Amino acid sequence: MHNKIFVIVVTFNGMQWIEDCLNSILNSAVSSTVIVIDNCSADGTVEFIERNFKNVLLVQQNKNLGFGAANNIGLDIALEKGGEYFVLLNQDAYLKEDTIGLLVEQMQVNPEYGVLSPVHLNGQGNRMDLLFQTYVTVNNCKDFYSDLFLKKDLKNIYDVSFVNAAIWLLSKKTLQNVGGFNPYFFHYAEDNDYINRCQFKKLKIGIVPKSVALHDRNVSERRLTLKTFVNINDVKLLNPNNSWTVNKMLKFILKKILLSILLFNKRDFAYNFCYFTKTLKKYKIVKKLQQEGMHNEYSFLLYRKVRNE
Repeated sequence: MHNKIFVIVVTFNGMQWIEDCLNSILNSAVSSTVIVIDNCSADGTVEFIERNFKNVLLVQQNKNLGFGAANNIGLDIALEKGGEYFVLLNQDAYLKEDTIGLLVEQMQVNPEYGVLSPVHLNGQGNRMDLLFQTYVTVNNCKDFYSDLFLKKDLKNIYDVSFVNAAIWLLSKKTLQNVGGFNPYFFHYAEDNDYINRCQFKKLKIGIVPKSVALHDRNVSERRLTLKTFVNINDVKLLNPNNSWTVNKMLKFILKKILLSILLFNKRDFAYNFCYFTKTLKKYKIVKKLQQEGMHNEYSFLLYRKVRNE
């Protein structure tokens, strides 16, 4: 089975994490093929991998393609090499020895899941990742906290409405039904969009509580930027599970702009005006993406042209 499992890591100036990240994969109980897609790092990440991890397939880009598009390249390569299961691992995340094996085991017997994730701990492994805690609250993940607190036998999988793409397991079935990431989202919100498309294809999202990994980030430094705000609104627009159209969204945002003017709310005005002009500028692109994301097999995945440049 090991030659059917691929771990894909997208790197961008990741020297502070990459050694621990790659070693955690190589020390896993289940063997896998490791593909690193480097988004034009300038901090020595590429040279370090070339010197110390010669068994890793390293694919260098001449510019930063963004998280989703780079992952698509890795997924495309893995599919060409006969991959069946695909672990997407952040450069700042580390696996436990049994993380991959437990995820793959559950995906094999539960093919109705499009995405499976381990439980995310912080970088020290001494508490649950702060943002991950929000994904398993009672509104998003029925029974998980209750079973944990009451020390019940945990289920093999708990359904969640969302879990971020720091450590995901996808199957070939998922890629055949859902495709890859939408490259419209350069960074942030690409995982929200992907989960919406999984749900549109009637595939479930789950966490495997016995499977654990570490996400070594400082959540307190996270900021809601204008770019993040725009991406979140784009997710709503491109969500195939609702009835939004580009025209409806433009009218909705225009009303919010007018309201912000009446209320003298400069912040809301700036956000909504930026989003309105961006959507208007990319009107045709967004309409095309709405259709492609819902209906085309392997949508957004085939990046051979980009890879060969």
